[in-house]
Amino acid sequence: MTDPEIDVMLRTAQVGRLGLCRDNQPYVVPLNFAYEDGRIYAHCAESGMKIDYLRDNPRVCFEVDEHIKTATAPAPCDYETLYRSVIAFGRARILTVLEEKTAALKLIVSKYAGRDQAGNVTNGLVDSYKSPFGGKTMLLKITIDRMTGKHYEPQQR
Repeated sequence: MTDPEIDVMLRTAQVGRLGLCRDNQPYVVPLNFAYEDGRIYAHCAESGMKIDYLRDNPRVCFEVDEHIKTATAPAPCDYETLYRSVIAFGRARILTVLEEKTAALKLIVSKYAGRDQAGNVTNGLVDSYKSPFGGKTMLLKITIDRMTGKHYEPQQR
């Protein structure tokens, strides 16, 4: 995939999968997220397996994919799967500065709740950093070092 195609995929995918590793034990968890300027933002609780892994090893990978369709054929061995996928490699950190947390939360909310025609977050959903979980909500920032993307979408299907 080209860099612009990768960018679109990361902006539009609804679910991403965060890959972590600790003590030679891998762990993958699905997340809601937002992507902007080479960074991925996600929110999570202040404790749990994901946070334990991140505190021990901030190196992560992040994956998004789209299954377009399975193209059938007369013989099952000739079936094809049409897809797009992106994997990003980088380093995650927990945001601690209120302004950074607020900006990250606004990105996530605007992705899932939408924006009005003026570009503002709809319904004034995020005017300041607030959560029904209070201080227990953490925001993560993944700075991407490198990305790869691939797709298989033959013209005739």
